[in-house]
Amino acid sequence: MLIGRVELKQSLYRKIMTVIACSLCFGSLGVYAIQVRMPSVNTYKSSPSVEPLLLNSGVVQTKKAEVNVILWFEDGKIPLGIWTNKPMSDWIWNYKELQTGSGKVAVTLSGHRQVDNIEESNLYTWYTVMARQLSETGGRIFLDERVPQIIDISAYLSQTNALPAQWALVGNLLSIAAYQNNLKTSVVAGNDRINVQLLSRGQNTEGQTVLAIPVLLEEF
Repeated sequence: MLIGRVELKQSLYRKIMTVIACSLCFGSLGVYAIQVRMPSVNTYKSSPSVEPLLLNSGVVQTKKAEVNVILWFEDGKIPLGIWTNKPMSDWIWNYKELQTGSGKVAVTLSGHRQVDNIEESNLYTWYTVMARQLSETGGRIFLDERVPQIIDISAYLSQTNALPAQWALVGNLLSIAAYQNNLKTSVVAGNDRINVQLLSRGQNTEGQTVLAIPVLLEEF
């Protein structure tokens, strides 16, 4: 399960695989319990495109969300223009140099902000452009969005045309990984390609939910 802070001294790809491996270890615990809540993949029908972030997905009641963005450059070089390419005018990038498992120095730019639904829509537009730019330069982008409530994850997946691939249930924590065609980043977990991960914790509607694209790197 994607719980706990990922050690930044590992390489990016080792981090991702470690996180996913932990998730898979718990998978068998939750399959039966979640099958009664999750629709079959065959029940997902094509619908008009919906922005896959939470506030504009139509499945949350809260008006604000906390977003975190991490840009990772494994070779330690940040392309020209990235510093000034911000999702919002008042966005602040935090710069870090990290020793990777291979002995190289990677760098990250990270930022955090609370957004409303209009700002979220602008953030998604920025994300689609940035994901394409980084794919051409060897960088990676990670985004997570958090709301102070439990959501109907099956409704979210149906609304955004995301196909569930892996799931687990441990106590009051539900984790589901899926693939959504419109998102521009992904990782491979076992035999599955995923680019959306949702974790929801609590009871009834009281709790927390995080949406991570493509996987969660920060603590939840």
